[in-house]
Amino acid sequence: MEGIVIKARGGAYEVQVGDRCFACTVRHHLIEEEKRRLDETKEMPYVDLIAVGDRVRISVSSPTDDNGYIEERLPRETQFGRIRMDGWRQVIVANLEMLLIIFAARHPTLKLRMLDRFLVTAEASGVEPVICINKMDLAKLENVRRELKLYEELGYKVVYTSIVTGLGVDELRETMRDKISAIVGSSGVGKSSLLNALQPGLQLRVGEVDERIHKGRHTTTEVMLLPLAFGGFVADTPGIRTLGLLEVDDEQGLDIYFPEMRPYIPECKFAACTHQHEPECAVKNAVESGIINPLRYESYLRISGFKEGRYERKSDKRRSDRNTRRRKR
Repeated sequence: MEGIVIKARGGAYEVQVGDRCFACTVRHHLIEEEKRRLDETKEMPYVDLIAVGDRVRISVSSPTDDNGYIEERLPRETQFGRIRMDGWRQVIVANLEMLLIIFAARHPTLKLRMLDRFLVTAEASGVEPVICINKMDLAKLENVRRELKLYEELGYKVVYTSIVTGLGVDELRETMRDKISAIVGSSGVGKSSLLNALQPGLQLRVGEVDERIHKGRHTTTEVMLLPLAFGGFVADTPGIRTLGLLEVDDEQGLDIYFPEMRPYIPECKFAACTHQHEPECAVKNAVESGIINPLRYESYLRISGFKEGRYERKSDKRRSDRNTRRRKR
């Protein structure tokens, strides 16, 4: 039978097939095949072979059995993930159609550089990003819209919401209708509360913001794919304070994931221009003339690894870390 993984925890998976759910584990031959592939490619492994959102084929012992085995993982259309601090790759949600990026207007503070990292990841993953600014009852709409004006001008959809006043909840519901979405953002921005407002009865745990550091306490500890009564699924994910870029191709570069840079990349003198120190760089000229926002350009430099005139390729760093770990073994 073919189904979709709606929950994953410690090697145990819930797979939905039609109206039924099956508790499944992964067949040993899939694990062995992945080990052989990693031995051949020398790639860093994934945290888990199967992720929430994966489409899989399962087998059961009898038609009435609710336990089964995952026999095959079907090819992924998209995947959203991160590089963890230990260097391991983690797919948080597979086969996404939309990445809903939640930030709070206040408490915790809106961090545009972190927003840029989420947007780059969505662009690189081929997933539609939607920016949601929550807790709008704590701020003036015109002030927050002024801060987000740049992103709206770049073509990103921005939805302003408040579960206190009901602002934007209906608009967000229509945006998510009949799509597979992931909801991401730092802890304390109100992700779980917003999901409960979108569909009452989900009863997700809600945490408070630590007033000393203005960071939310983690209330979601595992990824779940939740069916929505108005159509589609949404993945509630653990609060993410750091994000490693899983899908970015180091050879291709980050610049193509910044929409405002794309028209100028072919005009640079050098084909492999890093837009940092090279002469006759069209991107730098666009920044200096005010066409490209300097803050976005700074985000590009920081995400790329440029700092004070130095550049370290993330792929080189990961390769060096892997070699160090192998020598220790």
